Amino acid sequence: MTTQHTELLHESNAIRAIVQEALIASSVPSLQRQLKDALKEDVRDIVFDFQHARSIDSTGIGLLLAAKNSLAAQQGHLRLVNVPNKMFSLFKSMRLIDSLNVEPQGNTAERELEHAFEHAQVQAA
Repeated sequence: MTTQHTELLHESNAIRAIVQEALIASSVPSLQRQLKDALKEDVRDIVFDFQHARSIDSTGIGLLLAAKNSLAAQQGHLRLVNVPNKMFSLFKSMRLIDSLNVEPQGNTAERELEHAFEHAQVQAA
C-alpha cells in the first residue's frame, strides 16, 4: 500500500507541503481542510515539494489552483518545486508553469530555498 498524504511543515508565515507519492482525489479533502486552517492563521507562502510524488490528477491540480487563488487574495505566493519531468510536462501542456510557479527537479534556486528553510528551522529550535 502506498502513502498518499502530504506532510505540512510550518515556518512562521510559510508552509512547505511535502507531497508523498500522489496528489489525487482521495488525498485532497484532508489536505484542503489543513490548508484552509493554515490560511486562517495568516500563512502567506506555500511551497509544494513534489520530490517524492509520482502522480497528480485533475482534483490535485484543482487544489493547487484554489490554493494559489486563496494566497493571491492575501498577497501570498504558491510555488511547486522538485516537480518530476512527466508532471512538469503535464503542467507545461496545461500552460500552468508560470501561474503555479512550477520548478522542475534539479533546479538550483530550489536548493538555495531548501538551505534557507533548513537554516530558519534550526534558528527557531
